[in-house]
Amino acid sequence: MIRSTKADHSIYAMLLTILLAATAFGQTSTNGELKSLAGYRYLERTENARADAKGLPLVIGLHWSSSTPEEFGGYISGFQFPVRILLLEGPYEHPRGGRSFYVRQPVSYYDMNADEKMAQLLKEADRLGKFIEAATALCSPKRKPIVIGASQGGDLSYVTAIRHASLITAAYPLLATFDERILNDAAMDKKKVPIFVYHGDDDPIVNLGDVKGHVKALSSAGYKVRLSTYPNTKHDISPQMKKDFVRQITKTFE
Repeated sequence: MIRSTKADHSIYAMLLTILLAATAFGQTSTNGELKSLAGYRYLERTENARADAKGLPLVIGLHWSSSTPEEFGGYISGFQFPVRILLLEGPYEHPRGGRSFYVRQPVSYYDMNADEKMAQLLKEADRLGKFIEAATALCSPKRKPIVIGASQGGDLSYVTAIRHASLITAAYPLLATFDERILNDAAMDKKKVPIFVYHGDDDPIVNLGDVKGHVKALSSAGYKVRLSTYPNTKHDISPQMKKDFVRQITKTFE
């Protein structure tokens, strides 16, 4: 017969404590289900903290066209500090599957003229602003959230930094573009937040030259903006790009 000693019980208790801590403080998903808030559905995750922890830094993520919160969530991960991540779902169905942050029917955003596109972009940015307000009230982070998005989600990240800067700490547009006329919009937020731009130098969809023009225009308008580029990278998030923006987000929240 195997005898159990007091020392054995101590070891078992210690192992159980470690196991419970790993479960509580690893990355978790709130039941893996999409929640609803302010006209959006979203997936909520935490890293290095319990799901019910209070005052966590808040990251709001916006996926690219024909994607999902789950797919984009694979890139908005790997933080080494306690953080809450809200991954929004685009409100419009995409013909190829997944979701879109821009209207696709009866007229697709991409078939609109420049003025119509800008009107849609501002409309969606204002809609996003209402979500950010509601999410901040719900989650009560100690600091205002950051917004990060790729491609069309990155477009909205740019415009949020221009139009709704008072709601965020910083913006992280990836692989993105925007209509620079927005910088002259009367509704532009008077506050200015840092904008960290990440882009592949071989992007066939959003030309790097256009992005450099955005950076110049933003700098001239008084924004603190930094562009990070990645060689041999197309319209995609490279491993080094992810490593860099995770590091910068960490610094932003320090």
